[in-house]
Amino acid sequence: MVEISRSSFERKMKDFHGDRIRHIAANPEEYSHFVSSKAERTVGLAKGVGSARKHTSDARYFSYELGNKSVGLLRTEGGFSMSDVFEGEKWKDQFPGRTEITSTTVLRVTHPLVDNAGDILLEHQLRLDGERPLVDSTPASLEAQSRLAAMGYVEVDEANMVLDPTQHPEKWTKNGDGEWQRADKPTLYLSKVGSGEDDDSESAESASTASSHDDFDVDDLTHALDDLLA
Repeated sequence: MVEISRSSFERKMKDFHGDRIRHIAANPEEYSHFVSSKAERTVGLAKGVGSARKHTSDARYFSYELGNKSVGLLRTEGGFSMSDVFEGEKWKDQFPGRTEITSTTVLRVTHPLVDNAGDILLEHQLRLDGERPLVDSTPASLEAQSRLAAMGYVEVDEANMVLDPTQHPEKWTKNGDGEWQRADKPTLYLSKVGSGEDDDSESAESASTASSHDDFDVDDLTHALDDLLA
């Protein structure tokens, strides 16, 4: 995971609605309907990046890298007082004693063949926010709401969902270094191939979790991921 500049973020984002991702989106018979639908979402998010909320001095940009390619991009903004932003007072019961959001997820986009990249990006954001993170997100669709709910986010008003990992030990835990990580995922999502000093190539231990959603050929997905990293 590397922190990058806004200009680098915008440059890398172009790859997420480029020809390779569009090819995956247009060929469900080659990649599975599940993976192709993910690619469609990726293209839509990446193309719409210009319509995301205004960049401020608190904006931060991150890239999850495999080899020399970005397989996930994250843009965050700073936190805020919940009483200033959220409608109603539902949040007071949901997060007793808390008054401040620690950070906001503005955009998180991942390569459709590297399913775990989204989890790793969110883990990184939680770790930056410290012991008691409260992360805000504004889902743009019911489908996005469902995906956030699966990660432990709860709805606080019509526009916002918030994640408090301390309230969801079945989904979030801390590793031996005291860092936040998914509790319902393998400890090691992505690993380096080989152990020699000259071997710096990386590949996914699991190219995609699509097997639980659709029929697909593991070898085809692995080859496609290898092509991405070539």
